[in-house]
Amino acid sequence: MDLKQIKYFFFIAETGNITKAAELLYTSQPTVSRQLSLLERDLGYPLFDRDSKPLELTKAGRVFYNGMKDAMSQINTTVDCAKNAADENNNCLSIAFQSGYYSEYSLLPVIDKFRKAYPNVHIRFDKLLSTDMMNGLKNESIDICIGRAFKHWEEAGFNVQELNKIDTQIVMSNKHRLAVKDSLDYDDLEGETFYLTSPNGHQINEIFQDHCSLSHVNQFLVPNSEIAYFKVLAYNGLTLSDPNDPSWVNSPYYHAISISSFYKDSCVCVTTPTNLNPAIKLFKDFLTIFMNNHFTLNPA
Repeated sequence: MDLKQIKYFFFIAETGNITKAAELLYTSQPTVSRQLSLLERDLGYPLFDRDSKPLELTKAGRVFYNGMKDAMSQINTTVDCAKNAADENNNCLSIAFQSGYYSEYSLLPVIDKFRKAYPNVHIRFDKLLSTDMMNGLKNESIDICIGRAFKHWEEAGFNVQELNKIDTQIVMSNKHRLAVKDSLDYDDLEGETFYLTSPNGHQINEIFQDHCSLSHVNQFLVPNSEIAYFKVLAYNGLTLSDPNDPSWVNSPYYHAISISSFYKDSCVCVTTPTNLNPAIKLFKDFLTIFMNNHFTLNPA
C-alpha cells in the first residue's frame, strides 16, 4: 500500500466512477483499476461494491475512507509544518482564511501594502475549514488565521484580535415574499425556513435570542453553501451569508438584506501565543496601524 494507491482510492470514492477518477487524475482507466486491485489485495478485503452504479463503498471501505481521510489530513499538516520550519530562516508568514467566508476580499489589499512595506517577508496563503485552521495553529504550520469570531478560538486558548464588523446578510430568492423589503424586523422571519451551513447554526440562536421563539423558525443544516443557495431557490427559504460571497452577489436570482440593525458578525485575526515567528507581530502591528488610522477593511 502506498500514497498513490490511497490517492486513487479517494478519487474513486468521491466520484463513484473509475473512468471519471482516471480523467481527473490525468491517467488511464486500466491504471486506476490496477492500483485499486493492488490496494485491495494488500488489505485483504474489497473497498467497493462493484455491482453498484455509481460505485459505493463497502462497510469496510467506509471505515477505511474515514480513517485514511484523517490520516491524510495529518500527513498534509505535517508536511506544511516541516515546510514552515524549513522556511523559518527565510522570514516566512503563513496565513489561512476560513472556508465558507470571504475575508480575503477585504484583507488582500492590506496584505499587498504589507508586501510593499516588507518585501523580504514571504507570505503563503491557504483556505481551510476551521478545524484544519485550529490544527495548523497548534502545530504552528499556520501563523495567522483570518475568520469569524466564533467562541472556539478563545476556548482553545488562541489570541483573537477583532479586525472589523461584518454586516451579515439574509439571502433569499428574488421571488420570496420578503424580497420586496430592504430591511427586516424579527416578526418578518417568524415561520420562515433557514438552510444553514455549519458553523452558522449558532448565529441564528444569537440573532433570535430574547426576541422571538425559535420554535417558530425552521432550521436545517446542509453540507455547504452551494446546497444552501440551491435550497433557497428550490424551496423558497432563507440562508445566512457573507456580504462578499460571489455566489449570490450581483446575481439576478437572489435578494439580500443586511441584518446589521440587530446583529453584526466580526472578522478576527487569530494567532497562537507560543508561536514566536517575528513576522506575526510585524503583520499584526501593521494591521493595527491601519485600523488606528480609521482604515476600514472593506473591498473597494
